[in-house]
Amino acid sequence: MRARRQGRRAGLVAVLALLLVGASAGPAAAHAIGTGTEASNYRTRILAIDQAVPGISVRTVAGGQLELTNRSSEEVVVLGYRLEPYLRVGPAGVFENQRSPSTYTNRFRTAPADIPSEFDPKAAPEWRRVGDGPTAAWHDHRAHWSSPDPPAVKASPGVAHVIAPDWQVPLRQGDRTMVVHGAITWVPGPSPWPWALIALALFVAALAAAGGYRRPKVLAAVALVAVAADMVHTAGALLVSTAPFAAELYGTVTSAAGWALAALAAWRLLRGRADSGLLYLLLGGVFLTLAGALPDLPALGRSQLASAFGSVVTRAAITVTLGLGAAMVAAGIAGFRSPRRAEPAGVS
Repeated sequence: MRARRQGRRAGLVAVLALLLVGASAGPAAAHAIGTGTEASNYRTRILAIDQAVPGISVRTVAGGQLELTNRSSEEVVVLGYRLEPYLRVGPAGVFENQRSPSTYTNRFRTAPADIPSEFDPKAAPEWRRVGDGPTAAWHDHRAHWSSPDPPAVKASPGVAHVIAPDWQVPLRQGDRTMVVHGAITWVPGPSPWPWALIALALFVAALAAAGGYRRPKVLAAVALVAVAADMVHTAGALLVSTAPFAAELYGTVTSAAGWALAALAAWRLLRGRADSGLLYLLLGGVFLTLAGALPDLPALGRSQLASAFGSVVTRAAITVTLGLGAAMVAAGIAGFRSPRRAEPAGVS
C-alpha cells in the first residue's frame, strides 16, 4: 500500500515538473544554441565588400547573423530588402527605421508572406535607437538559408553544396554605395548516433553506480556533473550571443531553475534527507533534460553550432546533460516507488 502511495506521489511530482517546464516553453526554446538561434548545416561566409572604406568591417556571428562595425567618422546606412533605409550605424550608436519592411521581416526566422501596411519602404524613416556602440548585429534573410532544403541537398545530403554563391547586402555612406558579398554553403553534419549511444551509456552507468536510488553520494555527484555540463553548454552559447541582455536572461531561466533544483538535491542527499533529496533530484532532472538538453538535440547532427567552446565540447555537454539528467529522473521516480529509501550518506 505504501509503495502504491509513493508511486502515485512520484507520478504527481513528475506531472508537476512537466507542467512547470511546459509553462516555461518559451525560455526552454530560447536556450537553444546561440540563445534563440538554432544549429544548422548552412554556413554563411563574407567574401568581399565592394567600395569598402577604412574603419568599416562586416562579419558573420552566431546563427548566421551579420555584424557591421563602423569605426569611421561618418554614419553608415544598411539598406533593406527593398533598398529602403533599415539601420544607421555610426559614432552616435545604432538606429533602426521603424517604418522599414525589413524591421518587421527580421523579427521572424522565416520571412513572412505578408507585411503590415505601416511598414512602408517609401515612408520617411522613423529612427529608434537600439544600440550605443558602433556595432550592429541583425538577422538578414539575404545572408542565411531558411527555405526547405534545395534539390541538390536532398539528392546528396552527405556532400557539401554551394547554395547561394553571391548574396548581397548594400550599404550607403554619404554618396558612396558599398556592397557586402557572401555565400551560403551546405556543410553536412556528423552522425548523431555516437552521441546518442554515449548518452544512453551515461544513463545506464549512472543508475548502476547509484544502485538505482540507494547511494546518495553517487546521486549527488550525478546531479552536480549534469549541472556543470549544462552550465558549459549555456556559457558557450551566451559568449557568442548577440541578443539583448534581457533576451539572454530569459533564455536561461529554465536551465537556471534546473541548476538550483539539482544543487539542492545534491545537498539534501549528502545530508541523508532522502525524501526531499529524491524529490528535488526528480524535478531538477526534468528541467535539465527537457529544458537544457532536448531543445538542442539537433546540434548533435549539425555542422554549424554557435558556441564559444567549439562543436565537440558543445555536443559533449549536451550529451552529458541528457544522459545524466534522464538518470536523475529515473532515480527519483524509482526512489518514490519503493518503500525503501536511499541509504544514509555515510553508507557506501
